[in-house]
Amino acid sequence: MSVFDKWKTADLKSRITNTLCLLVIIAAIPYGMHWLYYRFTHAITDDAFVESDLINMTPRVPGHIKELLVDESHVIKKDQLLAILDPVDYQAQVELSQAKAEKALKNVEGLRITLERTTQVVDRQTNIAQSGIAKAEDDLKKAQANFDRVQRDFKRVANLYETRSVAKHQFDNINAERTAAVATLSSARLGVHVAGETYERVVAEKLVVKELETRIMAAEKEAKEAAKGLEVAKLNLEHTRIKSPINGVVAKKFIHAGDYATPGFPIFSIYDTGNVFVRAQLEETKMKGVALGQKVDLEVDAFSHKTFTGKVIKIGDATGSQFMLIPRDTTTGEFTKVVQRIPIKIQVTDDPDHLLKPGYSVTIGIKLN
Repeated sequence: MSVFDKWKTADLKSRITNTLCLLVIIAAIPYGMHWLYYRFTHAITDDAFVESDLINMTPRVPGHIKELLVDESHVIKKDQLLAILDPVDYQAQVELSQAKAEKALKNVEGLRITLERTTQVVDRQTNIAQSGIAKAEDDLKKAQANFDRVQRDFKRVANLYETRSVAKHQFDNINAERTAAVATLSSARLGVHVAGETYERVVAEKLVVKELETRIMAAEKEAKEAAKGLEVAKLNLEHTRIKSPINGVVAKKFIHAGDYATPGFPIFSIYDTGNVFVRAQLEETKMKGVALGQKVDLEVDAFSHKTFTGKVIKIGDATGSQFMLIPRDTTTGEFTKVVQRIPIKIQVTDDPDHLLKPGYSVTIGIKLN
């Protein structure tokens, strides 16, 4: 009996059932053909997850949390204020550094004024001392010339007086003149000596000028250090205001207002909404035909009726097993071959509403070349 004869002799319920089964099979043929075609033309894996660049916001300075301005799931903008640390201690440090910097600057200014005045006095005294030396040397030359003239006259008159060729009062006069010339010469020599000592004292005062210059250099260095200290104090005060470096979303809050925050311990974790991507681990046996720039279909478990698209932007240069903390050791001969997986990074190209969030499970289909 043929299939058609069996169908004619069958009861109504069997006919309806068989007809429905036949219609289902006929309707499923296109879907099955598409399913087979898709698997031959795409590399498929469900070992894929939505990821993003997570940034842990940690304070640069320690302190108690005064206020938290955002919470989990809040959308934030770049440079938006997220949290404030208690600034009292850092404000006091700024004021102390400000006072030190001002004191150091006043010290420099005072030393510069002293140097200027001292330099003027020393220059004036140097000119006076040099003029005094020149005058004393000139007086000495005149006194020496006068003494030489008087000495010659004295010898001539003394010889004449011995022969009684001149009167005694003439001899007495030239002798007195000689005595006065000797005194004048001695005074001139003393004047040169005094002028020399005066000039030496002035030269010694020039050392005071050099010492002041050295003190000014040291004071300027202290002023620069104080200015740097003030700058650091202001930066520390600014660091009590924690701002977002990116546009993103607060994914996790770790501490609360009143807690003590320290550098290295995160307050928030935020992710960049403009850099959401999919990272897949594709079996090495499916890598043939996979290349950069290829289109990728993304089926996200959270959106069962929507398919996203993307493109391959990075293919790993090593399998995930190469980065295990404890790598496999096959030197003993105990070996079980396991298909390795290559990391694939996929850029999402059609998510303008930022529906995809880090952690979502994804099934990908990479269009093979």
